Amino acid sequence: MNAYQKFQLLSEQVTGEVISQLEQGKVLWHKPWGSYGLPKNYFSGRHYEGFNAFFLNYITEKHGFSAPYFLTFRQVRELGGLVRKGQKGTSILYWKVYDSKEAEKSGGLTSKDEDRQGKRFVPFLWTVFNIDQVEGIDFQLPPIQEQSGQQVIASCQRVVDNFPQPCPKILHGGFQAYYAPVQDTVQMPELRHFVSSEAYHATLFHELIHATGHVSRLNRFAEEGQADRFGDEHYSKEELIAEMGASFLCAYTGIKEAVFQNSVAYLQGWVSRLQQDKTMIIYAATKAFKAASYIVDLKAESCKEALPKAKAAA
Repeated sequence: MNAYQKFQLLSEQVTGEVISQLEQGKVLWHKPWGSYGLPKNYFSGRHYEGFNAFFLNYITEKHGFSAPYFLTFRQVRELGGLVRKGQKGTSILYWKVYDSKEAEKSGGLTSKDEDRQGKRFVPFLWTVFNIDQVEGIDFQLPPIQEQSGQQVIASCQRVVDNFPQPCPKILHGGFQAYYAPVQDTVQMPELRHFVSSEAYHATLFHELIHATGHVSRLNRFAEEGQADRFGDEHYSKEELIAEMGASFLCAYTGIKEAVFQNSVAYLQGWVSRLQQDKTMIIYAATKAFKAASYIVDLKAESCKEALPKAKAAA
């Protein structure tokens, strides 16, 4: 199989899992993040990005792993350990950038994977293992820094206050939250209309992610086109980007509780859209991380953390 065929297979497998969750009334991108926040590579200390962050968070919860830290097979060996017998790794995705001619040799990707400069993004898959799937290494994890409710809200407000210039105007009033691209304004109900301050900020994050698509920022709307109904392709993708981007910001600020309501119609709508486009969730997660990174500089390079050194177990 070439790179794109492997990518399509991963997309189908992941989308199947997401749809199965939706049919049980669960939404992968609404899942709360654990105490350690975004999943990390234990060897490098870097956060995983985009789709990988969402999927590894889901895998951590699904299998009851103690922490969202992962390693490649080679990194396990370099640290003097072994993958436990019978353990199955998790596929994650990395994109390599080529010009069009180079990309054709690497897998023949479509224009969907080409940017406006004619560069092609070719997917490559890697397998990682959670540290709970490894033996022979004495893993040293950093202490969990629990935040009080006030600290979480203060962190949320810093994200809002430090939105890069030019920032959209945030207005309050009415009972609906939305972003108006033409006016570049975010409309929010008053805080008292929300069940909690966390729910208010999660909703505000959703609208601020939308705002990153403006021409003065990431110019995502020019790439994706415009649509105004949930069933429309571009509208659905943009909504998924906003929901996933808001989830990243919730993880970044420390919001852990599920703050979104999942109606039957909402769940059925996403099942239908994902069945039609098996790659939508992966592409949306990539753009969502880019949007969150724009707001808070949430990049792998700047998120590198020094972890305690692992030692080979005696």
